[in-house]
Amino acid sequence: MQTAELIDRLLGDALATGALGPVTLAEALRLAARAEGKAEEIGVPVSVAVVDAEGVELLFHRMAGSLPASARLARDKAWSAAAFRMSTEALGRQAQPGGMLPGVETSCGGRVVLFGGGLPLLRGGRIAGAIGISGGTVAQDIVIAAHALDGFFEQAG
Repeated sequence: MQTAELIDRLLGDALATGALGPVTLAEALRLAARAEGKAEEIGVPVSVAVVDAEGVELLFHRMAGSLPASARLARDKAWSAAAFRMSTEALGRQAQPGGMLPGVETSCGGRVVLFGGGLPLLRGGRIAGAIGISGGTVAQDIVIAAHALDGFFEQAG
């Protein structure tokens, strides 16, 4: 088999299986299950949102006992991570005075979240979607989101 034919076949297989495409509903369900498992382990009920690469919601799950505000925050963290192609924590650093995006939080109808818990889902270095976790401390939300991604998607700052 020629090199070009092999590359075409491998790329075709990757696209057909979603290996380079957007996050699937099945993957979103697995991410939410992993997030809930970690949240139960550390004893904090959270809300989980998974969006596609454009920020369109694929999945939302709210654990019993989670803060009512966490529902909106999880969705907005996922949307922010997808829309800006970076973690919400990194986005917050960029929004500080002297950063590249000061005042960004006033854009997009107030949806932009500038603290941790939103992570982009990268596949082959390309955005496939994002996850948002809210309900614990910022540090807990980050740990839960990172745990959900571990082994499924590349982690990005």
